[in-house]
Amino acid sequence: MLLKTLINTDELAALLGQPNVVVLDCRFYLTDHAKGLSEYNQGHIPGAVFVDVHHELAAPETEFSGRHPLPDERVFSKQLQAWGIDQNSRVVVYDDMGGAVAARAWWMLSQQNIEARVLNGGFPAWRKQGKDISQMPVTATATVNQIEVSFPWAISEQAIVENFETNQFQLVDARAADRFNGENETMDPVAGHIPGAINRPFADNLDPEGYFKPAEQLHVEWQDWLSNSGDGYVYYCGSGVTACHNVLALNHAGIEAKQVYVGSWSQWSKRMRRAATLA
Repeated sequence: MLLKTLINTDELAALLGQPNVVVLDCRFYLTDHAKGLSEYNQGHIPGAVFVDVHHELAAPETEFSGRHPLPDERVFSKQLQAWGIDQNSRVVVYDDMGGAVAARAWWMLSQQNIEARVLNGGFPAWRKQGKDISQMPVTATATVNQIEVSFPWAISEQAIVENFETNQFQLVDARAADRFNGENETMDPVAGHIPGAINRPFADNLDPEGYFKPAEQLHVEWQDWLSNSGDGYVYYCGSGVTACHNVLALNHAGIEAKQVYVGSWSQWSKRMRRAATLA
């Protein structure tokens, strides 16, 4: 079943203030974790609640995890409740990076059968089109209803290891080609990619203006990469964030996709480093 994917600025503007509509500002910067909130305070979509991606969409990094492991299901359930999100909510998420970060929130929410969409073009599109901007911080009104959270589309490190023997799925890496090829690595301890993976940078899903390419165009482009059914692929990136962008783009293109190896290269490279230490 295909997932709901995108919403445009006019559609979102018409929804603001309606019951059960929740807007989440997911702006996040890997090299400056305080910048997201700073940008939010300088201006955001009216009514939008700021989301701390590093702490509210991820658990703390450990010695054996990737940089952004999924939060505990009970913790995330309480977080949804605090944001005022329940099964009747309509959620819109946005960032200022073409959906590269917001897609992580979209993927996590969609697994809970919550109607979630990503704002196409994000905050830059909202601002460019002259929509109202607020500097008033928003505190969400918590809901009394609690969702039982699970992450059935998350693929574990062990499943990646076992796949070398079973060959049940093809890995697709969403990082830029230079990181995939091991030519440039500033975030993780080892450069390169998981053996057998193919590379489809998430940025290729966007046009020069930062909007998603038309669904028909993406369908043609992705069909050049894919040969099996939706479950035959697992998507990964550096830390399980931009991989969700490829999942979003595929569903927008009418191609089923769901599975993400959340540990991604940041977890796998730790595994490689440990193996090299023991060798």
